[in-house]
Amino acid sequence: MVKQDKGTVSSIQLSFALVIGLLLGMVSFYLLKSVDDYSSLLAAVIGASIALLVPIWQTYVIQRSKLALEVNGISRKVSDKAKVSLDEHSELSYLRKMKEEDSPRFILMGGEPKRAPQDRSVTLDELEELLQRAKQELKDFPEKIADRKSDLEKVNAFTPETFSKHECNKLNRPLRPEIDFNAEDVSATLAEFKSHFEDKLSNVKEKYDELQSSIPEIERKVHQIKEDLIENKSYFEISVTLINSGRLNTSVKRPALFRVYIGKENYIDLKLTLSDFESKSEIAPNSTVVGTFSSSDISQLPEEDRKLINTYWGQSVQCKLFVEDVQGEATASNSIAFSEGLYQKIIFDRLAVVATNQNM
Repeated sequence: MVKQDKGTVSSIQLSFALVIGLLLGMVSFYLLKSVDDYSSLLAAVIGASIALLVPIWQTYVIQRSKLALEVNGISRKVSDKAKVSLDEHSELSYLRKMKEEDSPRFILMGGEPKRAPQDRSVTLDELEELLQRAKQELKDFPEKIADRKSDLEKVNAFTPETFSKHECNKLNRPLRPEIDFNAEDVSATLAEFKSHFEDKLSNVKEKYDELQSSIPEIERKVHQIKEDLIENKSYFEISVTLINSGRLNTSVKRPALFRVYIGKENYIDLKLTLSDFESKSEIAPNSTVVGTFSSSDISQLPEEDRKLINTYWGQSVQCKLFVEDVQGEATASNSIAFSEGLYQKIIFDRLAVVATNQNM
């Protein structure tokens, strides 16, 4: 359709030029027949022709915008509006505890402490971040256990005779609340410190055991949730370079079409809109603009289209982006595989071949 439109415009321009040329030829022939001295008339006709044709040539051939599109990549993202409730999945109980620890337990309202409402719903990015933190905690736990054992050994090394207020202050530094030094009963103070550090060691060991046993289930559940959200609550972002190699400004319209070719005369159409339209739509002469076109949530598509998208996403089927400029002329992009990162890989492979062939 795009090629046909461009061909129609070119045909009209060519026909117009032929008609003008024919008329000029007829006028010249008529005048030359009636005049004996041809030189002056011929010079006048040539001058008039040039004066007429140069503006036409500049207007319709030279002074034009020339738009081209280069799709740089496709990404598939999950909307931040798609939330996951940590309460609905028992496998995520450890992550729920982490989320609760991040939130304040109480807030001041009217000068009075009130229990803060707990929001246990997270986005996919937040869920994956909690998972990464849990995996990092699993790596850090052996060191934490060793530190707690070291603290307990320090306390056990003291006797009522060697334990002073100074030593008590040193042990109290990381503690909230602190333990008071009882000069009349130093043994009781030592016993309190010992009980405190034993509890801390026990808590760390319990968390370590809990996380060790639950992390495989957490990873499986997060992967399952991610797949479900991608298949039903995701949207597409198309990164594209808009190239104007002409001599006039041009602007593209906000809507665009992204067509995925899945077979002979079979395709899927995604309706896109240009992000940051006010700053990205206009392209100056001989310049480029890098923009992003975004689709709506695929949950708004018919179920059959969603199934096709999920089936062919990540495959080598080809797709193209189509945009329209303010003159109503449509332009098609390069072909690109319907897969995230595959186009970049093709470029990397080409560059690797060039680099290999270069002489050092």
